[in-house]
Amino acid sequence: MDQITVAAVSCKNLIGQADESISNMQNWCRLAADRGADLVLFPELNVSGYTPSGIVTNIAESIPGRSTEKIIQLASEFKIIIAFGIIENQDTKYFCSHVLVDANGVIGIQRKIHVPVHEQPYWDFGDKINVFQLPQAKVGIAICRDAFFGEMTRTLYMRGAEIVLMPFGYYNVPRNKYLKETIHGMSIVKACWENGYYAIVCNSAGNRLPSEWEPKGRRFPGWAGVISPWGTVIEFTEEPGNSERMVVSILEPEELIDRREHPNFLAQELRPDLYSL
Repeated sequence: MDQITVAAVSCKNLIGQADESISNMQNWCRLAADRGADLVLFPELNVSGYTPSGIVTNIAESIPGRSTEKIIQLASEFKIIIAFGIIENQDTKYFCSHVLVDANGVIGIQRKIHVPVHEQPYWDFGDKINVFQLPQAKVGIAICRDAFFGEMTRTLYMRGAEIVLMPFGYYNVPRNKYLKETIHGMSIVKACWENGYYAIVCNSAGNRLPSEWEPKGRRFPGWAGVISPWGTVIEFTEEPGNSERMVVSILEPEELIDRREHPNFLAQELRPDLYSL
């Protein structure tokens, strides 16, 4: 791993308004690039809109496709790598996907592996856990619920991940409480400490009005942050409210090396030959 500057963006989530979403991404990418970011992470399904509902079949896109090509142009314009979320349509099967792109095109796609019951009628399960080689580091992606599975986070470590991107569409916990007072948030911190990698996390932000697809609307907490290989919270949005936010951090290879070479780094003592389901 080499030094890399990362930005985690908590932005609003619009249903079926890809052009507006990409326009908002452009604003955040400009701000992130101005602060030296090499890699910018956006939330789960930030382009399509996170909504487990029947509208999925109307707003899903192929990858590459219209929205992906527009975001590749953003990556080229700002000379950054972008990770974004989109409902993917592949041969009439739908996936909750997160896509890595740079100026040259699509680097890779990670499909959500662990799909909650309320999402299962609308998109399928991913069947591969990927790690992508960027110029500065090896990167994995754990989409929302995926980040809570020790099997997933451990597999990313075993496959060489040095940074794990964790985009969320999680909507029921205030941001000032998430890492400190919820078992889900604490499990993310533990995954970093346990596996000796950085996590970049972000969630959608703001209030979504009621609609045909969501009679009660939806409220997103608007948090973003960076956690070190020691399980230390480097940056995290904790101010009141749920408005859009961005954090930018420089990730140092020395911290990852120090963690993984520490005598009490538990992963050095793994016994995979004894583990089976």
